[in-house]
Amino acid sequence: MRVFDATGTPLIEELAEYRQYVDLFRFLTLRDIRLRYRQTLLGVAWAIVQPLLPMVIFAVIFSRFLRPETGGIPYPLYLLTGLTLWTVVASSILAGSTAFISNYSLLNKVYFPRAILPMATVAACAFDGLIAWAVAMAVTCYYGYFPSWWWFLLPAVALWIVVLATAATLLAASLTVAFRDMKNVIPFLVQIWMYSTPVLYPASLIPRPLRLLAGANPMAGPLEAFRACLFHSTPDWRVIAESGLSLVVLIAVAISVYRSVEAHLAERA
Repeated sequence: MRVFDATGTPLIEELAEYRQYVDLFRFLTLRDIRLRYRQTLLGVAWAIVQPLLPMVIFAVIFSRFLRPETGGIPYPLYLLTGLTLWTVVASSILAGSTAFISNYSLLNKVYFPRAILPMATVAACAFDGLIAWAVAMAVTCYYGYFPSWWWFLLPAVALWIVVLATAATLLAASLTVAFRDMKNVIPFLVQIWMYSTPVLYPASLIPRPLRLLAGANPMAGPLEAFRACLFHSTPDWRVIAESGLSLVVLIAVAISVYRSVEAHLAERA
């Protein structure tokens, strides 16, 4: 059975079309990276400051008043690993939610697969993430958690984060085209998402009845896997499996919403 998109084009052919625009994707990604660091004081160092500064603030506040139990893992390190992953997703959504609107002139001049725009934003944010990731791994070694065979699974975690960021950014960009007030709502939703995810605190602090819903968060799985890889601990496979299913649902919703606005992006953007 052949699956078709809203225009009647087979989905497989639509996906194959993106291979013809690799150069455009590369150009847009490099453009976003240059714009991010042009005329900045810190330059590429900003990619390191983004997770480190919140880590210091939250470590001072939470370690003094909340005193979370992290299973022997130093709390600043626990925070840094969570913020390293979260920053990629959050920055992708916040920067990419206006990808269609801010590229209005480009949409009206030439045809190309429109989803490339938010995808390029995610790729630019992933560049920052790689720098922060390297710093987080160095700090992990400083605290005595040296590389093990678990580290070979880290590329799978990175892929999960990129796919998650792409789906969430595509959904946010599509919703912003359909409803302009989403530009104001999305930053609020991103904040709510962060505080409902075990980024700043361990899952053990979540009330037990609500802990069963942890797998409904597509961000919970990669966080669990990332920390398990770095700290040589046994992950909660149930959370990872349920979170993976949640990611599949998010991808399906993002594609569905994107298709509903794709044909009219040039007029609505």
